[in-house]
Amino acid sequence: MATDKIRVGIIGMGGIAGAHVEGYRRSPHAELFAIGDVDAKWLEFCRQSSNVPHAFADYRKMLELDGLDAVSICLPTHLHGEASIAAMNAGKHVLCEKPMATTVAEAGAMAEAARRTGRRLMISFNQRFDGGTQFLRRYIEAGNLGDIYFARTGWRRPLGMFPQALESRPTGAYDRNWFNEKARGGGVTLDLGCHMIDKTMYLLGFPEVERVVGKAYSIFEPTMSKKNTAEDLAAGMIFFKNGLSLQVEVSFGSFVEREVVFVELYGDKGGASLRDGLKLFSECDGSYITAVPRNFPPGRHPAEVFAECLVKGEPTPCTPEEGVAVTKVLCAIRES
Repeated sequence: MATDKIRVGIIGMGGIAGAHVEGYRRSPHAELFAIGDVDAKWLEFCRQSSNVPHAFADYRKMLELDGLDAVSICLPTHLHGEASIAAMNAGKHVLCEKPMATTVAEAGAMAEAARRTGRRLMISFNQRFDGGTQFLRRYIEAGNLGDIYFARTGWRRPLGMFPQALESRPTGAYDRNWFNEKARGGGVTLDLGCHMIDKTMYLLGFPEVERVVGKAYSIFEPTMSKKNTAEDLAAGMIFFKNGLSLQVEVSFGSFVEREVVFVELYGDKGGASLRDGLKLFSECDGSYITAVPRNFPPGRHPAEVFAECLVKGEPTPCTPEEGVAVTKVLCAIRES
């Protein structure tokens, strides 16, 4: 784009939108130009506190705004497809919150809209951009692990960390129970699973999937509310056509000691573990070595990466095709 800055809008000012606001504020390539939300009191509060010139109750009106270049979609998951496609049809580039969509068909329609309109569609898989993950990706690309044949990833939470039906904010409580409702895109598979599957497949170079098997459990969710229809624990195995396999486990709450987030990679020349920091495993002269890299460059929010790529005319990461690939795995685990 022939400009030093893009003008961006944020559609949906729920909890995750704050990270997008801060990401764009930190970026020298972005100007926060508009926000949108259906809660009128909260919308006005956000407009004043963020000092944004334009605010809309209907995001379709935002998309008609002259000078608007791009939008972040921060709506509940079941609304991602409709809003993203509308924005691209209106000529706007899109940064869509994860997970991409609730179904493979909807994710595919979003990717097709990006191809048809020529607009950028980036999925906000924020865990890709931390310093340790970026370092490990370069380390793998340099051949230091050799051929990776097995991987494990997971995000396990102890009981007491379930998404709440209502959250509080300065203008009152608001409904966030969609996290617990399967039809609206809730459940741990899509919420936490999308992070870990994307992060691991990114490190592995997105090999082609052969088959997926899995099991989802609704043990605690239904006891909290009759509306809670989504799973609270899911486990799966992903088999790739190159012979590699990936084990996945995610939970909103189980009888475990503490929260753990991890990726483990097994290669024929070395291994790696992202769990409370990065550790690298290798062999030298018959001895086995554990290395602990430190002082990574700070991570960036996807909004910063998105704005920079648009201004510089570079391809955006977290492509629609990668988003569709992750969605296929997530839905296959649920359907298995």
